Amino acid sequence: MLARRIRSNLARLISFFSVNYYRLMGVKIGKGNYISLGAHMDVRRGKISIGNHVSISNGCYILSHTGYRPIKEGQETVIEDNVRIFVSSVILPGVRIGQNSIVGAGSVVMKDIPPNVMVMGNPARVVSHLDEKN
Repeated sequence: MLARRIRSNLARLISFFSVNYYRLMGVKIGKGNYISLGAHMDVRRGKISIGNHVSISNGCYILSHTGYRPIKEGQETVIEDNVRIFVSSVILPGVRIGQNSIVGAGSVVMKDIPPNVMVMGNPARVVSHLDEKN
């Protein structure tokens, strides 16, 4: 029980430092988020905006630009409120993920995702619609 509590507090502390590091780098991040230490956000040339109560797991990549072509004016990668992004997912630049959506493990999100859906696969496709209450 004590080991579990220590591990939980350590995870919160690491997430706190990750969130504040990315804020310092220019990412707009809301409140109550969890960003794993192993998650990566590339903000060298583009913009990323993250809403409230978003959870980003280990090994995820959120990109704000592509290396081979210039970004479009005003292009921004947006993750709205209450989104869960699971292990090793990739979010490509200029994508908007709607509220209350879930991105399954190993997914590659290439297009906008509507609210209240679960997406999986490469490229990510809608596999189910979620209730707004849950």
